[in-house]
Formats: sequence, structure tokens, C-alpha cells
Amino acid sequence: MFTKIYKLFILVTMFALVIGLSNSNIINAQSSGTTVTKTSKTSLYPVFTLSPVAGAIFPMSELGNTYAAGFNGGLDLGVRMNRELSLYTKLGYYSLTNNTPTAPTSSYIEISAGPRYNFTDPKLKSIFFLEAGVGAYIFSQDAYTEGTQTFEKLSNTNIGMNVGPGVALQLSKAMDIILKSKYHMIFNDGGTRSFLTALGGLEFKF
Repeated sequence: MFTKIYKLFILVTMFALVIGLSNSNIINAQSSGTTVTKTSKTSLYPVFTLSPVAGAIFPMSELGNTYAAGFNGGLDLGVRMNRELSLYTKLGYYSLTNNTPTAPTSSYIEISAGPRYNFTDPKLKSIFFLEAGVGAYIFSQDAYTEGTQTFEKLSNTNIGMNVGPGVALQLSKAMDIILKSKYHMIFNDGGTRSFLTALGGLEFKF
């Protein structure tokens, strides 16, 4: 399972790096026999980001038959390689509210990574973006008793992916407000589970 996650992470990272290098100004081509005057210019990148976020989770399809809307929170760690491309890692917690009051408490923990493409405009301080990620989704369910039968605590890990749009609203050179929505799909042995998230937080830039 984790071997598959590792391979998917490597593929996503390599794809993002190829895009980043093709758009960067690190490599400058020079014509042979032509004298080029070098100018000194300090690069603004890379920029490292740290984003604590929180919001709501909305279970869909099969997951929605059992669970209602709940809470989610997490932490994004990222690096902006240039104006257009960022790479990020996400650690998220998703609390699943069961439709039956006596049912056990359940939750997901997400550990994922992927690219974020930024749509920028020199006239705007805000940045619109589209991001995608792939990684591990760890499902946990507390032990519970139903009648005379006792069920032990359940935990399993599956591969999942997510994608969605967002916006970063600049407050200062060191901090943004970040708002985004994501669609998550988790691949289980018996099919897929999916949910939507809407969240916001602060993005600190270093």
C-alpha cells in the first residue's frame, strides 16, 4: 500500500518539477559569439509557506449515507518555486459525524502532497489557484457495543486523491488569507468513498 503511495507521490512531484523548470528563469540561453552583459537581480523565489486551516467536511455518495457534515482542520506546508508553481504537503484531520447518535466516532487523517498552479496578474494582489494531491487516508472508528456484541477499534489506510480551487488574499508581504474547496476520493477494496471540504485559514510566508 505505502509502496503505491510512494510511487504516486514521486510521479506527481516529477511532473510538477518539470513544469516549474520550464517556467523558471534559472537557465538563460546565450548565443555563441555574442557578448552578454550580466545584470545582478535577486530572485524572490523560493518562498516557503505555512498554513493552518479549518472548515467543514461534507460526505458524499456512500459516505453520505452514513455520515453528516462535520469538522476538518489541518496544516499545509508549501514552497513557491516561481510565480505559477508551488509544491505542498498536507496533514489534515476530518471528523465524521454519524447519522445515528449511538454510533461510534469515526474520522479520517490525510497525509498527501502535490502541485498547486497559481493564476497571477501583476495588477492583482490576490492569487487564484488550482491544486491537486495524492497520498494516504487513514480511517479510524472507535470501539463500540451493539446489543450483546462488542466491536473492536477499526483502523485502515487507503490511497486517495484530491483536487480543487482556491484563492489567497494578501494581507501583507508576510501573510495571506487562504480560502479553498477540495474534492476528495478514497480508493477502498470495495469501491470508493468521497467528500467535499470547504476551509479557510492564514498563510504565513517566509
